[in-house]
Amino acid sequence: MAVMRLFKASVLVAVLAGAAMAATYWRYQSLDPCDWMTHDLVMASDLPELVVTAKIRAEFLLEGVTDPDPGQCLFKWWALRRDGLGQEP
Repeated sequence: MAVMRLFKASVLVAVLAGAAMAATYWRYQSLDPCDWMTHDLVMASDLPELVVTAKIRAEFLLEGVTDPDPGQCLFKWWALRRDGLGQEP
């Protein structure tokens, strides 16, 4: 009985994770958090994507990060969302 309950919970978690990934891909056309941040800032500022990308790279360089990994981009994107930038009105 406990094994069946664990299996059902695992299947539910897998389905929810798949749905979240699909929704994220639908919105951003990418699963890379660096692309999410670029997309949100382009939409919020109406600046060209090249300018926004340069701004993001400059912010990372000021922190000493020359090549941000997805985890670093994810934390920056979370901070961006927390501060209210890039959200639909």
